Amino acid sequence: MEQNWKLKTTDAATIYGVRNFRTPESDMAIFIVHGLTGHMHEYAIKRAADYFEQYFDVYRFNLYDGQDGGRKLIDCTIQTHANDLNEILNNFAHKYKKIFLIGHSYGGTTIMLANPTQITTVSLWDPSYNLNRIQKEFSKNYTEKENCFHVNWGTSFLIGKNMYEEADHLNADECAKLAKNFKSPVQVIHAGNGFYINDKESYHSFGSDKNIRDIVSGTTHCFYEGHSCDDLLSATGAWFKRFI
Repeated sequence: MEQNWKLKTTDAATIYGVRNFRTPESDMAIFIVHGLTGHMHEYAIKRAADYFEQYFDVYRFNLYDGQDGGRKLIDCTIQTHANDLNEILNNFAHKYKKIFLIGHSYGGTTIMLANPTQITTVSLWDPSYNLNRIQKEFSKNYTEKENCFHVNWGTSFLIGKNMYEEADHLNADECAKLAKNFKSPVQVIHAGNGFYINDKESYHSFGSDKNIRDIVSGTTHCFYEGHSCDDLLSATGAWFKRFI
C-alpha cells in the first residue's frame, strides 16, 4: 500500500513524501534520498519502494516540490537536503527498530553530510564523490548567471551559487573526511558504464571496516538499462540482509 505524507520543517518548508508499507507494518524502514534534479517517482526509486515493501516500510520524498510550501531547488544546498533528511528521520525513525538509507547520486552526498546517528546502514547508488572534480570536468554544462548557475544536461535547470560553491568545496579530501566521520557501515554501488567506475576511492574507502563496494554491469548512472535495476536492488537487499 502507499500513503502520502507531508512534514513541516523547522524553517516552515513542507516536505512531501510517500510511504510504501504492508500489513502488518514492519519494524524496519528504508528512507530513499534522490539526486540532483531528481524526485521520489524516478524509475529506480519507485522500483525500490515496490521491491522492499514486503519487509520494510519505505519512505521516499521530494527535496524540492511544486506543491504548496515545497522548497525550490534554486534556494537549496546539499546542507539544506541533509538538514531535511535529519528532520524526516527525527520525525519517523523512532517508530522502528532498524533504519536503512538509500541515496542516489547527490543523494549519497546528502546522506554522508547528514551523518544521522539512528541508522543501521546505508547503500549509496553511484554516489557523487569529489564534487569539485565533477564541476570542473563538466564545466561546459555550467553557465554562471547573476545569482545562480544554469546547468544544461539536455534539460536545463538552475542551482543557486551557494550550492555551486558548496560543491566546489567538496573535493576528494573533504569527501574522504565525510566518509571517515560517518557513523554507520556504507555500501557503494557503482554503475559499470558510469563516470566513477575506474575510481579507486569513494565513500566506502574510509570509515567502517564493514564497508563494501559493488558494481552493477551494463548500466550508466540511473540504472535503467536492461535488468540493471534488478541487479541494483538485489545487491542492495543482500547488503541490508547482513544487518537484519
